[in-house]
Amino acid sequence: MSIFSRFFGGRQSAIERELHDMYVQMLSTFMGFSPTEAEQMVSDIITMCKQQGIAEGTADLPKDFGDRMIEAARMGEPKSKQIVDKARHEGATEDDIKEYWNLPDLSRRMVVWSENNFRYSALKHAKSDGLSAEDAAARVFKRFPIYGDPEDTSKLSGDNRPIPRELRGRVDLHKQVRGAQYIADQVDNFSSYNAYVRYAIQNGMI
Repeated sequence: MSIFSRFFGGRQSAIERELHDMYVQMLSTFMGFSPTEAEQMVSDIITMCKQQGIAEGTADLPKDFGDRMIEAARMGEPKSKQIVDKARHEGATEDDIKEYWNLPDLSRRMVVWSENNFRYSALKHAKSDGLSAEDAAARVFKRFPIYGDPEDTSKLSGDNRPIPRELRGRVDLHKQVRGAQYIADQVDNFSSYNAYVRYAIQNGMI
């Protein structure tokens, strides 16, 4: 079990409190927001993510939804099989899939929000350094893994394509174990962070 799943265990009310405290600290420490600004932003984002979950019918998924999805895929249920097969094709294991989909819906949505926020901030910073939009995006793709639908080639292609979200826990743990500098040095040899992840998975490094 990775640090990703250990952190987000617990009941929904407890999860909301933990998410709130963690993201307030993150915005205050790493992004320069005042505590008051961070409190308001995080409260708003949590509300937005909860509303999205309700609207999309995922807010109350069972805690063992990942286990149920794997079983449903084995039984041939089309939607579950499509999700599981796509993730496994990119190197995700059943444990990866269970870990990700057993997380509370709110936790998943908040992680996606935070990743998008950090990437957008990094993109703005790169542009402020005088880089073109294309070069700024290339810098972001080198520094961060990009998650999403691996079949989406609208912005990235080849090994740079999005990697499935089900791999996030394993990728995060790999960075924690190896260290940020090691990862940065390795990624320098590839066209993007995603290309490195695909290589590392294929060679049993992740």
